[in-house]
Amino acid sequence: MVKVKICGFTNTEDVKVACELGVDMVGAIMVPRSSRYVTAKQAKSILGAVSGDIAKVAVIMPKDLSEVKKIARELKPDFLQIHLTFPARKLLEFKERLGTELMIVTSIPREIENRKKIIDRAIEAAEVADYVLLDTKGPSGGGTGLTHDWSLSGEIREAIEKPIFLAGGLNPSNVGQAIKVVRPYGVDVATGVESSLGKKDAKLMREFIEAVRKA
Repeated sequence: MVKVKICGFTNTEDVKVACELGVDMVGAIMVPRSSRYVTAKQAKSILGAVSGDIAKVAVIMPKDLSEVKKIARELKPDFLQIHLTFPARKLLEFKERLGTELMIVTSIPREIENRKKIIDRAIEAAEVADYVLLDTKGPSGGGTGLTHDWSLSGEIREAIEKPIFLAGGLNPSNVGQAIKVVRPYGVDVATGVESSLGKKDAKLMREFIEAVRKA
């Protein structure tokens, strides 16, 4: 069954609703230039509202590895979601000391000029990642609400052995088709289940999860 990750929560009330609806992963974004940015204190509260065995994801763009260590220690997330901004070998060594799994993002531009370069980047990410997240490239890494070429995401899924999460412009009406094309391990949504920026909509979250289960 395809996993569902809902990201960009900004309050605990929405988290509780998502957990009741059966989400598999909950994400809080601690990237300052993201429109859904929350502070470490807020993220701790948001992830603290997660119930049961639902996984907690802290989305970060750290300047150095000490920042990664600090966030892992304070928030105790199940996953740290980051871009591969450090050498893979150094990050792998650090991950083993942290005891936290990594979801590494590979950004896919809307207009693709070099498919091989993007696939190679995903392969590099897979060397250290527990999961590879494919998201549409945006100013803050993701959260664009825009789709990308799903056929390329499918090629990446075939090229690497690590589980793939698909993100970028997904919503209740298109996630079923995206799953058919890419066949990912999981899907990730933020904009597609919001009534306004940072505010999750219970109806849309329910419809999204139902669409994934049907697919």
